[in-house]
Amino acid sequence: MDSEWPPIDQSEQIRVLHVDDNADFLEVATAMFARQSETLDIVPVSDPTAVTERLADGDVECVVSDYDMDPVDGLELLREVRETHPDVPFILFTGKGSEEVASEAISAGVTDYVQKSGDSETFEMLENRIENAVDHARTERRLAYESSLLDTIFEQIPHHMYVKDEAGRHVRMSHAHVDDPEAAIGKTDAEIYPETHAEDTYADDMSVIERGEPIIHKEEQTIDEVGETYSFDHLDDNYEQDVVTDKERYNEWALTSKVPWRDEDGDIVGLIGITFDISDRKHYEQSLERHTERLEQFLAEVAHDIRSPLQVASSNVALLREAVGGDDDRLDAIERSHDRIGALADELGSFARHGDVEPTPEPVALSDAVTEAWASHSTGEATLSVGDLPTVEADPTELNRLVDNLVDNAIDHAGADVTVTVGPLDDGAGFFVADDGPGIPEEECDEVFETGFTTAVGGTGLGLAIVETVADRHGWTVDVTESDAGGARFEVRV
Repeated sequence: MDSEWPPIDQSEQIRVLHVDDNADFLEVATAMFARQSETLDIVPVSDPTAVTERLADGDVECVVSDYDMDPVDGLELLREVRETHPDVPFILFTGKGSEEVASEAISAGVTDYVQKSGDSETFEMLENRIENAVDHARTERRLAYESSLLDTIFEQIPHHMYVKDEAGRHVRMSHAHVDDPEAAIGKTDAEIYPETHAEDTYADDMSVIERGEPIIHKEEQTIDEVGETYSFDHLDDNYEQDVVTDKERYNEWALTSKVPWRDEDGDIVGLIGITFDISDRKHYEQSLERHTERLEQFLAEVAHDIRSPLQVASSNVALLREAVGGDDDRLDAIERSHDRIGALADELGSFARHGDVEPTPEPVALSDAVTEAWASHSTGEATLSVGDLPTVEADPTELNRLVDNLVDNAIDHAGADVTVTVGPLDDGAGFFVADDGPGIPEEECDEVFETGFTTAVGGTGLGLAIVETVADRHGWTVDVTESDAGGARFEVRV
């Protein structure tokens, strides 16, 4: 697969310094190259002492030099070039041929040696030698770049990475979590890790290699009981801290992915894998599960404990009703409050048994929900104005919670003589609850729905958070703005 490596110049043009102190030959040679090659960009240089400075520009990929020059001959120039540019191809193109010169040139690191001649065949051969030498040099630079990149990945990436051959032997291993990755080279997991885990990892390795199907994000427990460690040196180093001292952290987890390693022909020759330590995440999940279990138990106990005093209160209301001889508005309000408390207790019990129970929508007259919410409050001098409200699809109990908390918010924050107005939105897509109180400062509008946020003395900061939660569970939105009277206006879009 071809890849592009921006740091390496792979242009089709090859810039060549042709060094010869014979200016006439340089002119002829440049003309010969230009006539038969579109690839070579020949830069003639008649002063051999200027070559090193010219190479410093970094755009030259090959040097072609005569041997017999003044004041620096070809071998001396070769040695100078090799000191500063050891990888630039250097070809001796000279009419002075001898085994001694060739031997010295080879010892000094010459790339090639071509006997000088003025015929076209010689220049064709020289062109071919230049292209081959530059192609080889480019390939070497590319491989060096790739090797450097790979070294950096395996040395610096803070995760466990490895390459294995088709027999499951380690070919390469990253430095993360391993003190001596070289010690693992040539070994299988069975020779490095405990037998139980080695069997599992080997089976996964063979599955990837034989079937050619990757394993992506497999969760693995790397310490499955106190006293047994596996895989990473740091787990062993931190054994006392993670396993013994902190009783909540008795296990370690990893997330592993393995993909087939294929050669140029597409044949599988091994696998490449990476493993992340996800112990902190798993410990958090386990802790969250334990807290959830305790919360569910607590809610079940609260729901159960509420019913006993509620039954006592309801019985006393019945006795009082008999004593006063029948209907009484205050007793009616108390019974409605008892009914709401009982519904909330049922909801708590259902949540404790089944977790987050989805709402069960049904057609509900919004005006009835508003009337019931208002009747359950001690409204004092407060007044209620209700417009032509629609029927909405909602869970009755949850809709009552939403409206009740909006009414409660208005009474708590706008004063005992507040006027609360409930009506439909102009576009018919929902309803609003507004008051004529002091309103909500603009800078606090984004905060009022946050759990715990309150400006009321003794407030819990839960009411409006419950409003938003109920809206979210129904797929509604709720926003706060200023009412016509300058107070707060909550708009619920259903």
